Amino acid sequence: MIDELEKIEEIYCSNRIKIRSFLIDLLKKHEKDDYSLESLKKMVKETPFLMVAYVVNDDCIQESPNIYKDHINNEKKGLNRRSFLRYIRTKRDRFFMSDPYYNETSGKVYVLLYEEHENKMLFSNFDIKEVLKELNLWDE
Repeated sequence: MIDELEKIEEIYCSNRIKIRSFLIDLLKKHEKDDYSLESLKKMVKETPFLMVAYVVNDDCIQESPNIYKDHINNEKKGLNRRSFLRYIRTKRDRFFMSDPYYNETSGKVYVLLYEEHENKMLFSNFDIKEVLKELNLWDE
C-alpha cells in the first residue's frame, strides 16, 4: 500500500489542478440541492467516485450521518470534525481539497473535497485512484 500511496501522491501532485476541477464539476451537478438527508443520498448515489459525504456546521460539528452509496452510518453524527481541516492546505474559492490520505475503514486512498457554504460545510471523500483512472492518469 505504501508504494501505491506514493505513486498516487506523485501523480496527484503533478495533476492537482486538473483533478480539483474534475471533482468540483462532479459536485456542481448537485449545487442546487439542499443539505437534507434525501439530497445527500441522491448526490452520493449519482456522483461517480464519491465514497462518503456529510455536512458539518460552522462549529465543526458533524450535523448529518455519513452517507455512503449503499448505507448510512449515524455513528459519526455529532462528532467534532475540526481535525479534518488539517488536510486542507490552500483556499482558492469556496472549495478546498486535501492531499491524498489512506482511509483505514475502507482500505482506499481518498481525497477530501470540502465545500464551504454560508453556515455549513459539505465534506466529500473521493476514491482518488478511481479518479486517476477516469482521467487516464493511472497506469496499472
